[in-house]
Amino acid sequence: MATKKINSNCQGNNSIDKTCKGGKNIDTQNLNDRISAELWMQHFANVLLRQEAIDEKTYRKLLVKINKEVNRRFAKGKN
Repeated sequence: MATKKINSNCQGNNSIDKTCKGGKNIDTQNLNDRISAELWMQHFANVLLRQEAIDEKTYRKLLVKINKEVNRRFAKGKN
């Protein structure tokens, strides 16, 4: 059989620091950056608007929620 062992090298998927079951840390790049995190979320909101999946009112609400989430995630007191 031609099978591949899953998680043999513990590969990440662009999410914030992870530890896989084996205990190895995955170090990702540019994800602890406030600006890139906010731009990434805004990108998806823009795609939803362009594809007419949401209307303008919902888009504006989503941008406010994104701003609040980024502020919460990158609060100065948080380590």
